Amino acid sequence: MKKRVYFILCNLSFGNSLSVEQLYGDRIELLGIPFKDPLVFCQIFIALFLIIVFLQSSLDKIFDRKNNLAFFESYFSKTHLKYFIPYLLTIITVFELVGAATLIFGVYYAFTAKTTLWIFYGFVILAVTILFLLFGQRLAKDYVSAADLVPYFMLIMLGIMSMY
Repeated sequence: MKKRVYFILCNLSFGNSLSVEQLYGDRIELLGIPFKDPLVFCQIFIALFLIIVFLQSSLDKIFDRKNNLAFFESYFSKTHLKYFIPYLLTIITVFELVGAATLIFGVYYAFTAKTTLWIFYGFVILAVTILFLLFGQRLAKDYVSAADLVPYFMLIMLGIMSMY
């Protein structure tokens, strides 16, 4: 290991420009854990970001259901969804929780089985969740909040597209 670090430092300091592939082959390492390529890192970091966002959101809907229900009842009071708010809140909560849980398992699976298949499944579940949220916000004519979902959706799409 020390010879390899010395070799890398010598090559960097003397201007010898070996590519990452020449130095490491087709695998990269972080803290001794080998990965197939940098896209796997991107997928894992996108998954971690979305876990934080959607796990917090779903847990908030579970532990503060009363206030969330009151908010959604007033939010959708002028739409046809007002009759289904308790069911829709439950559906959104389940999708957020299942999507976050799938990503948690996906990150674990990426480290143990060296594949991001479950991260892909989590991305798909959360993409559907975002579409549900977008539909509701557009129906409620809250166009600013609907536009706020675009970066999340784009991030999920980038994660999916990185899995070519």
